[in-house]
Amino acid sequence: MKQDSLQLPDQVIGYAVIHRPRVTRRIHLEIDSAGDLLVVAPRRMSRRAINRALQLKAGHVDRFLRAARSKQRDLPDYAYRSGEEHLFLGEKLSLAVARKPGKRAKVSRNGGVLNVQLQEPTPEQVKTLLTRWYRQQAGQQFTRRLAHYCGQAPWTNGQLPSMRLRRMKRTWGSCSSSGVITLNPHLVKAPADCIDYVVAHEICHLREHNHSRAFYDLQERLYPQWRAAKIRLKAQGHRYLHS
Repeated sequence: MKQDSLQLPDQVIGYAVIHRPRVTRRIHLEIDSAGDLLVVAPRRMSRRAINRALQLKAGHVDRFLRAARSKQRDLPDYAYRSGEEHLFLGEKLSLAVARKPGKRAKVSRNGGVLNVQLQEPTPEQVKTLLTRWYRQQAGQQFTRRLAHYCGQAPWTNGQLPSMRLRRMKRTWGSCSSSGVITLNPHLVKAPADCIDYVVAHEICHLREHNHSRAFYDLQERLYPQWRAAKIRLKAQGHRYLHS
């Protein structure tokens, strides 16, 4: 991966450019596991144009890096062993991994404990099983909340839209032009108000497929507490996305 650099008055910031099919209009910033800057850019954008765009927003780049690295330091280093804390619906659950020869692999919650049962547990197997469990729980929780808010949204006629789950690095949800709502299963780790905010937000897109004044009027009616939930999700979202 080719490295470029951004010249600031007091430092030089190295970065790597990556491309993704969905990024077609503007660049956005990320950091990798080592805390180094990644610039996600449209494929048609030249390296010179990317550097020029970053230079024009050098202060923003510097602030982004400081904030992103601070959040990264806040994340636990999961080893998928007993005693770790894992999030579910905003609560911290203590992971308990048990070796159960001859028993079917499963995950179950008992109060504040998240039990994982495997014949020969390894960190990779525990992670895989937990990922599957979170996805199952997300499907159940999100379906209930979709039903609740569709019942309050006249433009849906009480009908549930098609829903799919997709793990995403930056996005909590989306609504296609055909009315399919996609939700990030990581969201099930967040408190109920954050889930409700995202679900209600996407239901409003079934009527207003934009972020116009009309859209925000709908959101205000459907979920008046959306501002506080949005702030919480933005502040803590890196913890829910971490696995």
